[in-house]
Amino acid sequence: MNELFWLKVESVINLALVHGAIWFYIFIFISNVIENLFPPYPGDTVTFVGGYLSGTGHLTFPLVFLTSGLGCLSGAMILYLIGRSKGRELFLRNKGKIFDVAHLEKVERWFKKYGEKVLILSRFLTGVRSVVALGAGVGNVKPKKMIIYTSISIILWNGIILFSAFKVQQNWRRILEILQVYNKIVLAVLVLVVLVWLARVLRGKLARKA
Repeated sequence: MNELFWLKVESVINLALVHGAIWFYIFIFISNVIENLFPPYPGDTVTFVGGYLSGTGHLTFPLVFLTSGLGCLSGAMILYLIGRSKGRELFLRNKGKIFDVAHLEKVERWFKKYGEKVLILSRFLTGVRSVVALGAGVGNVKPKKMIIYTSISIILWNGIILFSAFKVQQNWRRILEILQVYNKIVLAVLVLVVLVWLARVLRGKLARKA
């Protein structure tokens, strides 16, 4: 991993040490909200740094866990509400090839069948967390169900990140490297799955025209 990345991480750590704990708790919360709305933002990295700092005694582990979790949930719920209002309206108002009532019903059926599993796995699926939250809103998942299963996913994923950072102080760079590699692998697999799916859809359309 390039040195510029490590300089950025260490600058964040130094910033927290200079300006005090309260500001870093706020930073953790806001970062995890932004990470949901703008997926390239490294919210997991900020959470990891928070876990590392709690291990050194500069932050409190329960507060890092709470602020990161609330940030993740807040960001996910914002997308969920957008999907539930604007997303569903987009399907209901249009009669195109993608955005129509028939496709909306398919999304609803899919989330009704697989919703719990997908929501629990959502935090582990880098690159599609935001899509899952938005899709849950479009799929008319109940708010209580969305909150419960998304919270479970957040607790599991953030718990792994924070516990690793908290316990492995001397090898924090190595753990963060593993996290970055994992995210890249998951994203690559998901892109491959989407490409295979698109190829099958295109092949089916060509076969019907033939």
